[in-house]
Amino acid sequence: MQKTKRLVPQLRFPVFQDEWENSEFRNIAKRRKDRFNPKDSNENQPCIELECLSQETGFLLGTLNSKDQKSIKNVFVKNDILFGKLRPYLKKFYKADFDGVCSSEIWVLNGVKLENEFLYYLIQTDKFNYEVNQTSGSKMPRADWNYISEIKFSFPSIREQQKIAEFLTAIETRIQSLTKKKSLLEEYKRGVLQQILRQEIRFKHDNGVAFPKWEKRKFSDVLFEHKLKSTGNEEVHSVSVHKGVINQIEHLGRSFSAKNTDHYSRALPNDIIYTKSPTGDFPLGIIKQNHIKEDVIISPLYGVFTPETKELGYILHVYFESPINTSNYLSSIIQKGAKNTINITNTTFLSKKMLLPVSKEEQAKIANFLSAIDKKIELVDKQIEKTKTYKKGLLQQMFV
Repeated sequence: MQKTKRLVPQLRFPVFQDEWENSEFRNIAKRRKDRFNPKDSNENQPCIELECLSQETGFLLGTLNSKDQKSIKNVFVKNDILFGKLRPYLKKFYKADFDGVCSSEIWVLNGVKLENEFLYYLIQTDKFNYEVNQTSGSKMPRADWNYISEIKFSFPSIREQQKIAEFLTAIETRIQSLTKKKSLLEEYKRGVLQQILRQEIRFKHDNGVAFPKWEKRKFSDVLFEHKLKSTGNEEVHSVSVHKGVINQIEHLGRSFSAKNTDHYSRALPNDIIYTKSPTGDFPLGIIKQNHIKEDVIISPLYGVFTPETKELGYILHVYFESPINTSNYLSSIIQKGAKNTINITNTTFLSKKMLLPVSKEEQAKIANFLSAIDKKIELVDKQIEKTKTYKKGLLQQMFV
């Protein structure tokens, strides 16, 4: 006779030996059904929309004033577990550390046979998210409580739940600490860049002699349009706000290019690319330097320019990482067309002036300084991704 497989996780603290229980979700967790009544509430209390939830760390990305928030219908209290039920916000979550109100598209969950901390990690498991994804079927698919409530999930004793949650919380605290460190480095870089551009921080020759004064320089004097096209040997790339110039298949999962790419623009290493298309916080387009080490091709709608020096290109790349800086430069020279299209020629893009360093040696010193900060940010970012991967592996192995 074949032995029945014991209901235990792959990875477990050795002190625990008992088999896990198995029960429908409605028996181990419940939804809070307290409704928000604006007449009885402080209109300034914090409220949470779907966009405020984090997808991987449990971070709260922001809060809103509850006044006039039509989608706010649910009340939550400290230690409640919030879970976004509307795609594309499925898999977004947060463990509340304050009382507030939230969107009706957010489940407010509490454990029955589960500690809330254990429930918080259960909703992050592959099994839970797989079941949530089975409930689609409309233009705006939502997780179906009736479906989820009947799915069986496994759980251990309260003591083991606490131990698992404590261990995973230590990992998540590490992710949050690294995320804060990255944010502080990015904030420092932005602050230093502004000081450099205002010339409150100045670099000097190695012998201590000051560099020449900066000048207001027209972009057409420092950026040059080479108008090179595809040779047929380059790979198609996209331009992303966060990833910069990146292989289109790697970024989007497949190629969206035309069958014939002979007319696509060729971008050389260190070229500046202006996308001329609205993207998130950049409604007037994004401006990035190509950090790929070989020639690539991109949409023929984009502007491609070789900078006076790669270092000056890097300074502009960092400057235009800011949505405010990008808007300040572009807003006065862009005309918005029908359907929010951006109408601007490459000549117009190059027509404005900006106070910039004249000395190529100073450009190099500034770029090297900013690049050193970026390398630190990149290192922290890799640590974050490595820790997230480790946490994901633990979630797969520590739950049944």
